Amino acid sequence: MKYCLIIISLVLSQLLNAQKGNTFTVGMSSGIGMTKNKTIGENRPLDNLSNIHTSLNASYGIQLPKNLRCDINFGLENISYFPYPAYIGRSSGSILLSNLGAGLHYKIPVKKNFFSLGLNGGVRFIRNAESSYSTYSDQSYSKTIYTFEKSINPFISLQLGYEFPLKNKNLLGIDLSFKGSFHPIYSMDYNFSDFVSFSNGSYSYSGNSVHLGIHYTWTKNKKNAEIETLLLDSVNRKEAKKIVAIKNRFQSSKAVLIQLHQGGFMNQSKILNNTDNVFKNATGPSSSTRLNATIGWKNNWSFQPGVSIDSYWLWLRKNGSGLSGSSLFNLFTVDLGMQRRMLSFPKTNRYLCNVNGGISFSYVSGSGSGSGSGTSFDYYTNQVILTYNYSYHYNNKLFPAAYLGISKDLRLSNHILFTIAYRHQFGLSRGMIIPFSYTVTNQAPVSTQIRVNGNANCISFGLAYRFNNKG
Repeated sequence: MKYCLIIISLVLSQLLNAQKGNTFTVGMSSGIGMTKNKTIGENRPLDNLSNIHTSLNASYGIQLPKNLRCDINFGLENISYFPYPAYIGRSSGSILLSNLGAGLHYKIPVKKNFFSLGLNGGVRFIRNAESSYSTYSDQSYSKTIYTFEKSINPFISLQLGYEFPLKNKNLLGIDLSFKGSFHPIYSMDYNFSDFVSFSNGSYSYSGNSVHLGIHYTWTKNKKNAEIETLLLDSVNRKEAKKIVAIKNRFQSSKAVLIQLHQGGFMNQSKILNNTDNVFKNATGPSSSTRLNATIGWKNNWSFQPGVSIDSYWLWLRKNGSGLSGSSLFNLFTVDLGMQRRMLSFPKTNRYLCNVNGGISFSYVSGSGSGSGSGTSFDYYTNQVILTYNYSYHYNNKLFPAAYLGISKDLRLSNHILFTIAYRHQFGLSRGMIIPFSYTVTNQAPVSTQIRVNGNANCISFGLAYRFNNKG
């Protein structure tokens, strides 16, 4: 094993040093895959369930002869699955996976653009997990249990792509791919009863899916051309690389950036007066779309106003069981904040990250109400062990909050940047108080409350366009 690792490291070293034109690529994609089902019992055939994949990918490309490239890939992939057949309802669950792989890409020039064919292989890393979902009414009840068993899941991927060179010589591309797994990602057992008949069945998701995505590739072609120009002026290669890097990293203190972010919004539901610990505070996913401006001021400080639409859910976590949630409302949010570029080094135009903070005001207009209930069963006896009910009403709710965040901008071109951002916000008001009651088998009913007041975390990705970048 030791000798194999030595040989592999030597081969990679030779590949990295043998060819110019190595590349780095980031991309995002969405995909869909379908389950297979098997029905057992009476009069309730199972429909196939869809699985939605969203992923963020990065790869390092090692240039080989004759338009051939070897890619080393890493990705984060979220799979959203739908616990119930359509006739019951489509609540959703999700699991986060990571991918590691390698493959070959062959580029075919088409005028100034490129068509590419790719073959990749690798493994998905899946945490062993189990989640269950239950519904209950006067007419019927159902329960599903999802099991994710394989911690390492091999896959193979076929890819077709089309790439367009930009003015900075980097590449923007679209790609269509098929990913096939060698083992199922999950299995699901399903039970249903209308108190007259009983049926059950099972699902299996192979992981075979089709994906559509976009990607951006740094080729360093423009950078290499600038270096060659400096070499003509008797500047040595090391100094020429340093001059070009400093020039490309420059951002004016008066620059203005317009940023559009899409992210996952994790809002918190807090159980009040919860002495028996049957339910726990829960934080669960929803979505956030944010538009903000960064207006340069001085000394690396910027003003940062913004607006967003944030989805708020009521999340419930039962002790020893899974997470469940239902949508409450969408909030329109206005941010008033400041940003500072941290650990800036003027001589190199480098900086570590952006730190931002401020206050926000979230508002839901109009009025609305809702309610919900749930039941948990003993898996072996089908006896009820826990029931709960809740209801809520809102009328022109205002949610003030304070927030702190950190972000990093990655330059795609002179004007376009890719942004990764994290934000934590603290609710400053009492928020919405939701009456909540539950009963555990052979115990007295418990009445309590759930609070949703704006406490949340948000991780987002976005693009920024930079104006006025002259010194």
